Amino acid sequence: MLLRPSGYTFRLVIPKHLRRHFDGRGEIRRSLRTHDPRLAHAWSGALLLAYHAAIARVEKTGMAWRKNEDDELAEALGLKGGRKPKDWKVTHAASGMSMEGPDTGDKAADMIAAQEAAAFLANLYGGAGPLGPPGQRPASMTLPTPTPPGPPPGVKSFSTGAAVSAWLNAERQNFTTPTRRKTYGKLKTTGETFATVVKQSTRLYTLGRSDCGAFYDHLQAGGLSRKSAQSVQSYLKRFFTWAIASGYYPEDKANPAAGHIRLTRADKASRRGTGFQAFKTEQLKAMFAPEAFAALPTLKDRWMAVLALYTGARSNELARLELVDIGPDEDTGIPVLDINDLAEDKTTKSAASIRLVPIHPDLLALGLLARVEARKAAGEARLFPGNLLTQNGPAASSQKAFLTALKAWGIAPRGKGRMGLHSFRATVIQTMTRKGVAQGWRERFVGHEASEGVSTLDTDHAATYGAGGSSLEATAAACLPALDWAAAGVIDLDGLRPLLAVGAAPEQAKQGRRQAAPTS
Repeated sequence: MLLRPSGYTFRLVIPKHLRRHFDGRGEIRRSLRTHDPRLAHAWSGALLLAYHAAIARVEKTGMAWRKNEDDELAEALGLKGGRKPKDWKVTHAASGMSMEGPDTGDKAADMIAAQEAAAFLANLYGGAGPLGPPGQRPASMTLPTPTPPGPPPGVKSFSTGAAVSAWLNAERQNFTTPTRRKTYGKLKTTGETFATVVKQSTRLYTLGRSDCGAFYDHLQAGGLSRKSAQSVQSYLKRFFTWAIASGYYPEDKANPAAGHIRLTRADKASRRGTGFQAFKTEQLKAMFAPEAFAALPTLKDRWMAVLALYTGARSNELARLELVDIGPDEDTGIPVLDINDLAEDKTTKSAASIRLVPIHPDLLALGLLARVEARKAAGEARLFPGNLLTQNGPAASSQKAFLTALKAWGIAPRGKGRMGLHSFRATVIQTMTRKGVAQGWRERFVGHEASEGVSTLDTDHAATYGAGGSSLEATAAACLPALDWAAAGVIDLDGLRPLLAVGAAPEQAKQGRRQAAPTS
């Protein structure tokens, strides 16, 4: 029984293999129209006997049980409509026996009536009711025992808490790097919170869309934004996908965690303008003026900003560069940055992120290849020193240093927007767009997924841009002229070169917190 504000409700789960005979329903519910637990138990007992008899008959004969038969049964027991103004009546057509009586509104009288109805049902068929011992039933009335409610065939009965623990154990091996472990922490929080909300002991196979929907509502009522709730939805979908594949949830059901939260136009409009804003030309001139640029404290921070300005690459892509990733392309001889995932600690956002980025001549003039050779001579393997295995990615320290420098330069975003190293990516893309670089070349250069049906890289445009050469030559010819920052007055090559030379600043910031000066 379920207790609701309207009173007690009778609930019976239909065995899965018989649900097609009950209009596909998974359960039967009927309001008992009372708040008295004693009376509710009595009427629930009467309904249970009647429905068990119906289930047994359906299982034996294969006949369907329709919704209107629920109503007829409830009416016979006095449970249809408002109980108080109606008489209750129980009739068995085969024997002609019947019982009836008025509903007086007296709880005691109602109790007696319900008990008599239950007793009448239990004593059908000559004193051996449908649920009586098989030996006492008339041979013609012997019915199979209905299958008790339980997991569907082929589904393991697992509690939600145990299923979440098994899922997290299976997922842990997929999240080994610090950045990936941060994502694993989000999966863990989602799974454990879900198990707590729906109760750890709840059988996983009994949960449905309403349970997942209630979970999302619970999170948003606690202050979680719809955007964040959508992320939680993706994690919970991953859990149920695993549960279905592992046999802990019925495979014939749709993923119950999916499709609850879709960002509306209003949601998207509220977030518009909150991303990284591109830098204006005057802002770029201010930050790359030699006297201002010196505010970046380490060579790693300085080269990160310069490379981002000329490539539009993501800061963590730049921070993971190995020395072997920088130099002439073996086929064309064009100097490139090879952004790949060929090392254990390297990751890329998508397959499109793996690319060759032609190096701008200004970067060569600023001494990029000289830095590569100096790092090799020092026995290093990376372009940038420092711990790559950090939770927020290898560029985290440079991102923080750049934010500090932006404050010193007096450069700030407008409205709800943000500015940081990633703003160079927006700057490069907008600059190439403004100067007429075709979309296919922009996407190849910055590592975006191709949005065109047929990329310009696979058409005759490649020959046009590259004068009949390779796609790398075509990319360089299409994109690099648009990023001539020296010609635009943003970069003073002679003024910045000394600030980027080896020894001009520490390679990286010292680890740990500064020690307080001793007091006398």
